[in-house]
Amino acid sequence: MDFMTFTLLIFLVAVVSTQNFNITNTDALARLTPLLDSNRTVNEQDLALLNRTADKLGLDRDLIAKFVANRTERASQRNPAYNEYEGDTKDTQVRVIGESPDYASSVVLASDLLSLTSAIASLKDNACRDHGYKFLDGLLLNKRWALKMFDASAKSPQGLLFGSSYHLGNFDECVGIEDSNDNGVSVDGQYCLATIKWQHEENKIRTGRGETLRWAVCVPNVCNSEAVQSFVSSVLSHTVGNNTGVEVSERDCYTRRPLSINNLDVAFLSLILVFMTILTLSTIFEIFIIYMGKKKDSVITELITSFSVINNVKKIISTKQQGNLGLECVTGIKALSMIFILGGHACLFIASGPVMDATAWDRLIRTPLNGFMLNNALLVDTFLFLSAFLFCRLLLIELDKRRGKLNVIPILVFRYIRVTPAYAVIILFYMTWFPKIGEGPLWDDRLLLERERCMESWWANILYINNYVNTDQMCMFQSWYLSVDTQLFFVAPIFIYSLWRWRKFGTFLLSFAILVSMLVPSVITYKDKLDPTLLFFAKEFTDIVSNFYFKEAYIKTHMKMITYCMGLLTGYVLHRIQSTNYQMSYLLKSFAWLISIILGTVTTFSVTLFYQEWYEYSNIEAAAYISLHKLAWGIANGWLIIACSTGNGGILGRLLSWKFLGPVARLTFCAYLVNGIVELYYVGQLRHPMHITFFTVVASATSHIVLTFFLALLLCLTFESPLHGIEKILLKRFAQPKHRENPNSVQTSRNTSQSRLES
Repeated sequence: MDFMTFTLLIFLVAVVSTQNFNITNTDALARLTPLLDSNRTVNEQDLALLNRTADKLGLDRDLIAKFVANRTERASQRNPAYNEYEGDTKDTQVRVIGESPDYASSVVLASDLLSLTSAIASLKDNACRDHGYKFLDGLLLNKRWALKMFDASAKSPQGLLFGSSYHLGNFDECVGIEDSNDNGVSVDGQYCLATIKWQHEENKIRTGRGETLRWAVCVPNVCNSEAVQSFVSSVLSHTVGNNTGVEVSERDCYTRRPLSINNLDVAFLSLILVFMTILTLSTIFEIFIIYMGKKKDSVITELITSFSVINNVKKIISTKQQGNLGLECVTGIKALSMIFILGGHACLFIASGPVMDATAWDRLIRTPLNGFMLNNALLVDTFLFLSAFLFCRLLLIELDKRRGKLNVIPILVFRYIRVTPAYAVIILFYMTWFPKIGEGPLWDDRLLLERERCMESWWANILYINNYVNTDQMCMFQSWYLSVDTQLFFVAPIFIYSLWRWRKFGTFLLSFAILVSMLVPSVITYKDKLDPTLLFFAKEFTDIVSNFYFKEAYIKTHMKMITYCMGLLTGYVLHRIQSTNYQMSYLLKSFAWLISIILGTVTTFSVTLFYQEWYEYSNIEAAAYISLHKLAWGIANGWLIIACSTGNGGILGRLLSWKFLGPVARLTFCAYLVNGIVELYYVGQLRHPMHITFFTVVASATSHIVLTFFLALLLCLTFESPLHGIEKILLKRFAQPKHRENPNSVQTSRNTSQSRLES
């Protein structure tokens, strides 16, 4: 930018200042003295344009001539090593700065400064306005902190037509700004991410990112969100007109402040320190026992060593397959399903976060071969299926052994005790230290919102009713599964006992439940014109908890019953097959495998149909799909488990029974709990938009999976495994049955989030 443009801008700044503060023309021009003292020269063309501008602004042309002459005289006498952009005119010491005097001209455009000046002048907040003028003065005087503040803000949008809706500026440059050398007035940087909404007609297109733009501005930290919103609105009104809406909340602005700690933070930290101390002492105690060659022959010794890291690591990494019921394939199904579930979560957060090309995700989801990435919902249903299957299979064994005399209340109570401690620890982490461990453009927007939700609804999580209560304030987006599983777990004994006690009536009751569980989702979907399943359109999942389908349909127990009922049916069928030693014919096995493969393949890849541009929604198709595809998935999974458990699994059965999948399967419960930490941390600290391709998505998802299992290992060693060990010891010592026909007949399944079913 040449001197003419720069000087023209200064006159405009002076005029705005004059209009807002009633400063005389002479005083306004006096503010330009340091700039007029620079080593630039004014040619005739610059002077003509300068005079023309002065005429339009009503300034005295004689004053301009006087200042230009004064500037020319001083320029000829100036020490070239002295830079008055940085210095005080009263200071005679020579100063050398790191940037060129032209640096301001390279980053600050005249139009930008004009918009900034007008916007700052219109601010109603006095402190913010005063610091805004200090910022403008810093720009004009080439102050490094002011240039950083301007440089850290987003400028003209790049790739807007390409679908880039996140313009994040430079977060670290902004929040790192500190200046307290000017009359003792401190100016620190505050990073704000404004939401700009274009005023267009109602757009029903679900692809892309909609008519919303996230725009980063770096402002002084004394400005509140309302002042920033007013400032951005004013700037936009001078550039694109008044056809935009700007929203800035307190969560959208971030500045570095001293760490604040409350009583809950201290309590949580104390809890962690207590457990870490117990783990350390328990580990030292076990090392002593091993060194002395002693055996764990007492309950006290077993209870103490249940917290030992050595003991728990051995349990987690063990590759032993226990039991004689042939359920080893469940280990592989759990492990692989969880890996793909975590990958699906990663894809969801990557796609709905800052991306360079919003349409890239739309291209990926339309590809049929990528259907496995979009079937996260079916894989979660697989866990519901396995939970029901294992509960039914093992409880039927106990009913056989006890001839129906079994008190299920202890089972339900211990199930709650087994699951809740590790779950509660993660909820407390969300409420206390999680928002304090990082920073980023979207950090406060995501993490503070998550903390507020947990503070509001933690009790609903602990009671396992958060999929029906306070769904708008759900703490931990993935926690709905635990509520659904727990609610169905408490109802399942009715069906299981009926199947054992009254075989025909139990079969009829379960069949009726399957029919009802198919009709209910279909009727609701048809009536409310809902999607056939959870569809991962990026712009609808910026905040997954606020997604209409997610909170109104997807997380409801009555929409998930069919998969659970199919798991109960599979457990009963396998129990009958193994109890009667039924041998299936080759024709039956071939037919079952054929049907299973067809149904599994169709349900996995058919979901891409609903993402195609040419697809037109039909509530009849949606109503049919939501129930039939879950039924088909239940049949496919049911046969897979029956085939593998009866020795008819072939290569697939051997793969799913691979012993090295055992350690992964043991961490699935903790991995599901901590996965939200990884995903929220990723999107909260992201400094720049991501370029989406199949490779980048897979690479990022893989790293998220690895990090999730690492955190799961820490959680399991610290809370889940020790408490699970204590539970087993107490059950073994104080609830042992007096008579056991076959001690090895009970399947021990530590490979699930539920422990073995012992009386």
